[in-house]
Amino acid sequence: MKKLKNLNFFAKIAIGFGLGIIIGLVMGERAAMFEFLGLIMVRLFTMVVVPLVLCMMVVSIGEVGKKILGKMGIMSTLLFIFSTPFAIVNGMIFANLFNVGAGIPAPVYAEAVNVAQTPTFVQSIVNIVPNNIFTAMTSADLLQIMTFAILAGLGISAMPNREHADFLMKFFRSFGELMQKIMDYGMGFTPIGVFGVTAWLVGSHGFETLLPFATFALAVYVAAFVYMFVFQIGIFSCLIGKIKISHFIKSTKETLLFCFATNSSFASMPLAMESTKKLGIREKISNFVVPYGIVVNMDGTASYLAVAVVFIARVYGIELGMTDMLAIIATATIGSIGASGVPGAAIVMLNTVLLVLGLPIEAVAMLIGFHRLIGPTTSLLNLNGDLAVCAIVNRFVKEENSESEAVAVAAKPIKQTA
Repeated sequence: MKKLKNLNFFAKIAIGFGLGIIIGLVMGERAAMFEFLGLIMVRLFTMVVVPLVLCMMVVSIGEVGKKILGKMGIMSTLLFIFSTPFAIVNGMIFANLFNVGAGIPAPVYAEAVNVAQTPTFVQSIVNIVPNNIFTAMTSADLLQIMTFAILAGLGISAMPNREHADFLMKFFRSFGELMQKIMDYGMGFTPIGVFGVTAWLVGSHGFETLLPFATFALAVYVAAFVYMFVFQIGIFSCLIGKIKISHFIKSTKETLLFCFATNSSFASMPLAMESTKKLGIREKISNFVVPYGIVVNMDGTASYLAVAVVFIARVYGIELGMTDMLAIIATATIGSIGASGVPGAAIVMLNTVLLVLGLPIEAVAMLIGFHRLIGPTTSLLNLNGDLAVCAIVNRFVKEENSESEAVAVAAKPIKQTA
């Protein structure tokens, strides 16, 4: 038991997955009795989604608020924001090309999905602004909660009384840390939940039901590498940033390989700073953009979310319309602000998007077991996106003394999890 306790998280997930397959094959349909473990796992995550998203966004915006107002900050912010929809659309394209989710049975504990009447564009815009933040939290209206969090963060950063502002920041940061600790408990239960879901799938529907998950993982990887080489390196760095592709790859290959191997863009930051020197990027630019990107840039997570949402919708036989696509883009883009500092950020964001779309959040249980397998792609895209934005900002932002104060935003260590 002591050796089992000391195993890393991925090994525990693998053991739960393997035991689930064995129990499912041995017990057959009786293995459905373990499915409740997956439901408990998902509820542990869902319980903290609303307060965690609120706190992490208020703190992130509050810390960065004034620093993003300079020319360098505005350009970096716009680039990070507008790159996310490209990653999402790219992920959706490959999710549909690979037909992810086809042939997988929906969990029996999921309630029937009621597809609400599609609101008009104007109604969608109005609905982003909450009438009552407490009502929005009770109903888990994540878009309205995000709107409030952004306004609250900007308000705190602009408060003239710094004592009051610091108190509010400490409150949201402390409460967010509490939610993260509960999230850690949920992560600790994950191997057991993965065991329960896998045993149910294999026992009730046969081993072949796991094969479509390989297609899901393949779609995530293909989408990630196409986005990386076509958009981040080809268009952003080469075409716009005016850095030769060969020079970019030669200067960043060690950093990107380290990031992929460690599944952490934060741990790769020192190497990333060295790569920016090889690329000829001014130190003032890299000192701001790279740490700032680690806080707010989540292109990799966005690409994964797109594939995951299409996967889940297809499992439940739900067609995603244009309004749904826009909702995915808006939620993932806004919600990515500061999410990289949250353990299990991709899981939190997936729950967030599903809540906004009205899709069954229980479906997350089917994908958590595969998250560590595809996790390196999210960190890789996140960090490579930071380097690409560095190249663009370095080209268009000239030397200005007023920007000398815009240094690394992430003053405190950030616990990076893709």
